[in-house]
Amino acid sequence: MIIKVLDKQARCDFEDIPPGTYALAVIHDENMNGKLDANWLGVPTEGYGFSNDAKALLGAPSFSAAGFPYSGRNLEMTISLHY
Repeated sequence: MIIKVLDKQARCDFEDIPPGTYALAVIHDENMNGKLDANWLGVPTEGYGFSNDAKALLGAPSFSAAGFPYSGRNLEMTISLHY
């Protein structure tokens, strides 16, 4: 999904998602080129974050670190971005 950021916040609503275990990755694609830009060392130069506030150490966190159970009911989650 592409969502506009308003006042340093964005909201995303997913519909018709079956129960299961999921993980989310979020990026702030500031230049709208469709990817997470990085410097020559591979360090991201745009904001990124993961569900469970899982930490990225030399790449994305494992699915088990970012995964969360979804029962099919409404679920609110906050993901902080790291710059």
